[in-house]
Amino acid sequence: MSDRNLFISGGASGIGRSVVIAALNKGWNVGFSYYRNQNGAQHLLEIAAAQFPQQLCRAYLLDVADSCAVDSVGDHVVADFSNINAVVCNAGTDLPGNLVSMTDEDWAQVINTNLNGAFYLARYFLPLFMNNKYGRIVTLSSLAKDGSSGQAAYAASKAGLVGLTKTIAKEYGHLGITANVLVPGLIDTNIIGNDVKGITRFFEQYAPVKRLGNTAEVAEAILFLISAECSYVNGAIFNVTGGIDWVY
Repeated sequence: MSDRNLFISGGASGIGRSVVIAALNKGWNVGFSYYRNQNGAQHLLEIAAAQFPQQLCRAYLLDVADSCAVDSVGDHVVADFSNINAVVCNAGTDLPGNLVSMTDEDWAQVINTNLNGAFYLARYFLPLFMNNKYGRIVTLSSLAKDGSSGQAAYAASKAGLVGLTKTIAKEYGHLGITANVLVPGLIDTNIIGNDVKGITRFFEQYAPVKRLGNTAEVAEAILFLISAECSYVNGAIFNVTGGIDWVY
């Protein structure tokens, strides 16, 4: 494709922010969504305007758990960029807690954001990709997809993304549309918080590389998966974990 236009959800901070900057640096035009982090979104737009003045970068307020909002924002994105070639479903949330004490509200919030949000985004952009006979979809799962203590909702949502993405890959691969799952290990972002579970120490002890990952490393892997050259990688689970394949 001669034009490279990316939409990524949850782009104002963490992994998403690194993807936006890395994509701009490689010549992509980028639309990104944010939910609460308006200051982060504005700062990122200022960086884009100063460092990448030749490229289009737009921010959109969006709750990906709201299907009507996804459709509305999607319409604005397509109008602004004329075409979208790749979608990265990055927006997510985590409300940890043991299953027996988890409320319906907490369960629903995590599933609606992490899993339903990716479904809504894929459903919106797939007709465009089908018409173009080209498209790239990347979802961000987690090592928690195989189960993680105190993370029932998060683990279920991240496991669901694997099934969703592999289904997209099988249904639409023949149309030049690829869908892949990226699985980050523990990445050094603010989401680690106070590290109540000692997960930082866990990764430093058990990950073969003996350290946390950084957002730039994840961003480079995502840019590979959305590239035109990455045409025969479809339905893959792409680990960026430093070699570790489990969490407690």
